[in-house]
Amino acid sequence: MNFLLKITIPFIFIIFVSCSAQEKNKKEVFKISYKAETRGSFIIIHFKDSSLVLKSTSADKSIVLSNAEVINIQNIASKIKLSEIGALIAPSNERYRDAALTGSFIILKNDTSYTSSNFDHGNPPKELQELYNILQKYLK
Repeated sequence: MNFLLKITIPFIFIIFVSCSAQEKNKKEVFKISYKAETRGSFIIIHFKDSSLVLKSTSADKSIVLSNAEVINIQNIASKIKLSEIGALIAPSNERYRDAALTGSFIILKNDTSYTSSNFDHGNPPKELQELYNILQKYLK
């Protein structure tokens, strides 16, 4: 019986570790960057893990998000059809006459990078509006 335990326990341990590693691989990893810029002004927001960082011409801010906030951002990002964000049409064009900063998102999901089309800062395409709003909310 002792021999059986010596064989069974390592076997169970290997199965447990293997299943745990597979579960980690299933989890989607999102890194999100938002950049808005024009002549002499910029805003950059980075989301990674549980960190949300703002850098701009007027302020720098870094916050640690709660687990619920991280999950909320990831859920919102997972609803976006990332392969299509480069072709989204901006609802306004104030950036063309320098009346608004030019904004865009870069979303990294599991080692694949997706870049959105440009849009006016504060007025993203409707498909990106919820993500933009939640990042702004958490930075306030």
